[in-house]
Amino acid sequence: MQFEQRYLGDGVYASFDGYQVWLHVNRHDAAPSVALEPAVIDALNAYYRDVTRPVSEGVRP
Repeated sequence: MQFEQRYLGDGVYASFDGYQVWLHVNRHDAAPSVALEPAVIDALNAYYRDVTRPVSEGVRP
């Protein structure tokens, strides 16, 4: 079940199947695709926060 397909930019599309967010490259129906379950999305968001925090908050890894 696909709820919504959206172009994110840079040739990346996302869709949602009710549990996982799917990332697709170049077209919304093209391989390769990656399925991100909620725990992986949380980990990706944590990674993004860690690597983009302002330098004033500490040295980036």
